Amino acid sequence: MQLSKKNIIFLSIVAGAYLLLFVYSFQFCYFWDVIQQVAKEALWYYKTNFSASLLIHPLPELEIRPTGYHPPLITIITAILWKIFGYELWVSHAFTFFWAILLIYNSWKILTFFISEKWTGWALLILLLESTLVTQFVIVSPDFILLTAFVISLRAIFQRKPLWLAIGLIFLCGVNMRGIFAGAILFISHFYYDFCVVNGKKYNLKKCLKLLFPYLPVFLLLASYFGYYFSHNDWFFTDKNGDYSSHYQLPANVAMIMKQLVVLMLRLLENGRFVIWLLAVGLIFVIIKNKIKLSGEEKMLGLFFVLITGLYVLFAFITRMPFSSRYFMIHFFVLSLLVFRLAINHLQALKWNDKKLKNTFVAILFFIITGHWWIYPEKIAQCWESTLLHTSYYELRKECFDYIDSNQLNYNDLSAGFCLYGNRGYIEMTQEGKTVKAPDLNVKYFIYSNISNLEDEKVDELKKADRWHPVKHFKRGCIFITIYENKER
Repeated sequence: MQLSKKNIIFLSIVAGAYLLLFVYSFQFCYFWDVIQQVAKEALWYYKTNFSASLLIHPLPELEIRPTGYHPPLITIITAILWKIFGYELWVSHAFTFFWAILLIYNSWKILTFFISEKWTGWALLILLLESTLVTQFVIVSPDFILLTAFVISLRAIFQRKPLWLAIGLIFLCGVNMRGIFAGAILFISHFYYDFCVVNGKKYNLKKCLKLLFPYLPVFLLLASYFGYYFSHNDWFFTDKNGDYSSHYQLPANVAMIMKQLVVLMLRLLENGRFVIWLLAVGLIFVIIKNKIKLSGEEKMLGLFFVLITGLYVLFAFITRMPFSSRYFMIHFFVLSLLVFRLAINHLQALKWNDKKLKNTFVAILFFIITGHWWIYPEKIAQCWESTLLHTSYYELRKECFDYIDSNQLNYNDLSAGFCLYGNRGYIEMTQEGKTVKAPDLNVKYFIYSNISNLEDEKVDELKKADRWHPVKHFKRGCIFITIYENKER
């Protein structure tokens, strides 16, 4: 399709933003859960030259406790890329940039299929400049690849490309368990769409096999992986000492369930996403009041959204999972796609002219971009992986450890919170062996940062002037790192 000058500008803005972010961040060290999900596990494959079997057992000497319920596709690919291009940070960033190109291209294709060409540029800006998504790109998170694989799969369903659907599903389900959940719900939604819409409830064995065929490769790969895992290991969460086992225990009481539901709602609505929800609620009233019939594509996306949202609501009742903004990138993409389609098709029918629609898109874009500035008070857990304001952390981290090294502080006397503890070799791909202990206040020095989301009682303890003395404070923007010395040590 011939691109208009206006849409070329929109595409250039999005592509340029991702290119600039890549250039800005290509030497950033690993951050947040990427330390575990990519850096540590990929390094094991890299160091062993893939000579051993799949990484399914804890390796305490290497600080590795693999999350077996997350398939290791991205970690294996990362290790292979290190073998080809060298053990460098930029390799992961370049790999993620490749997926950004795929995301931009396939998002554009879906939008041109799903909504009027007049509005595809505005929709692309909103979808791909959302704060959580661009931050996941900067920190080279596997969840960025997960969303891209989902978009590829969704486009393949609508445009009848079974080969691309098979490829998209392999990466969607090979990233982590959330991808497997999304893949399973996508299959249910695809079957509904194909059976009730495309084939008019007329189905036979040939049509059924044709629909199932793209799902067979990923099913066989997952069956092989989990079969191997369970033949060598117990169920995922039987290890009570595992890093994540507590996340999948039943809530202790009703209060904990209510807290989980509140956190779930916050993650769904935060970072400006609430404006899409408000518009969605308004559109539901319009559709019901005017008895508007939805198309097959709209019904399919609606079914997918209801099922995947319902699954996470269920998790609030049966787990202690600490929800993160990145968990809901697929939710936001699907809901936004539906809102754009319904707003363009039905609000114009209700006398909303182009000017009102454009103002609506501009307002949505404004709120979505403000997502980077949703910063909470110190004792409220912040998803730093969903705001670019976290990027000052990398320079502060360097300044902090340069101070520690120049003053020859003993690493055996150091402890720190999340993102700052562990072997620096995993995180920075240099300084191998310089290891900071996990949070422990019975040490001489503690490195505290608001990035770590430290427990309230530990924060209160560090603020006790009679026991702790701030040796050095580093601050830039809203991020700080403080080295505290224990006076009793």
